[in-house]
Amino acid sequence: MHRNTTLLLAACLSVGAAAQCPDSTAIVFSSDFETGDGGLVASGYPDWEHGPIGTQLLDIICTSTFTNTVGAHSGSQGWGTVLRDCYHNSGDTSVVSLTVDLSDPAYTGAELKFWHWWEVFTNFDFTFIRVNGQQVYLNNSQQLSTGWVQQTIDLTPFLGLSTVQIGFHLYATTVVNKAGWYLDDMEVSACLPSGVSTSIDELHAAGLWTWPNPAEGQLQVRSTGPGPQTWRLLDLGGREVRAGSRSGADTWTIGTGGLSGAHVLELRTPYQVLHRRVLLR
Repeated sequence: MHRNTTLLLAACLSVGAAAQCPDSTAIVFSSDFETGDGGLVASGYPDWEHGPIGTQLLDIICTSTFTNTVGAHSGSQGWGTVLRDCYHNSGDTSVVSLTVDLSDPAYTGAELKFWHWWEVFTNFDFTFIRVNGQQVYLNNSQQLSTGWVQQTIDLTPFLGLSTVQIGFHLYATTVVNKAGWYLDDMEVSACLPSGVSTSIDELHAAGLWTWPNPAEGQLQVRSTGPGPQTWRLLDLGGREVRAGSRSGADTWTIGTGGLSGAHVLELRTPYQVLHRRVLLR
């Protein structure tokens, strides 16, 4: 790592546990899980489910004392350990994972943000997060969150890696089962120094989502802005490599065959211009 990048990274880390971006931010991954599972993959014991997060558990014999859950953080969809019931005694075998690419040499810091709600039988059952096998988060003491809480995890130690696997684990071994762990509105962002830029300013574009990241062959896009829209996919030299138009808020697919590396998706609406940085391979 070059000295100026190292100094900038040190500045990022000195202000808190999560990466702070003094210049600009690249959105590596973002999903509200409304139109799909966001590319997350459930494995092991099949507790993790994507779908509507309801406001009431269905199983009346569940040992949860909080039978009215809080619904999704936004919209109606999200991830949870058995969406309408209590979790099972699965040990450390119930996992849902997100994989992102942090290999861009321009990145000087990175972080994961997500909203979560939980009820687990601590300290016998607990939740934790591993990144490439390394534990970065643990809750083995707080049984109930009572509402949605935003959590930030520093991913800066994993910069330079093309495969960064973030695993959400629910460890459960007792006969006292609770409502479980629910996830919504998840984002991975990276810091970019001011000297690394394109001809386009990158905005934290509320109203424009892309997944998966990295995308291979196809990029899924969702926009929520009203009115006619035009879009362009640009390489980092500002060259247009794909383009199209939409009649309004919609979800669509962009074919990315033959493209690789960092690109910028530009969406123009009657009211604003939005950008998302995407990685293709």
